[in-house]
Amino acid sequence: MKQEEANFAKSDQFNLTMIPGKFARAMRTCKIWQLFRFMVINIKMLIVVSKSH
Repeated sequence: MKQEEANFAKSDQFNLTMIPGKFARAMRTCKIWQLFRFMVINIKMLIVVSKSH
């Protein structure tokens, strides 16, 4: 039985939480992707802060 199916098989506690797929789990654990996203978010923050000053 898959983890997703086991999550819904419990009759006493029905859980509607989404379980991430393989691609999402890979992106969350990839250090290169995390570094890239960190840089993008920081650049966006710098743009917003520079507009406010």
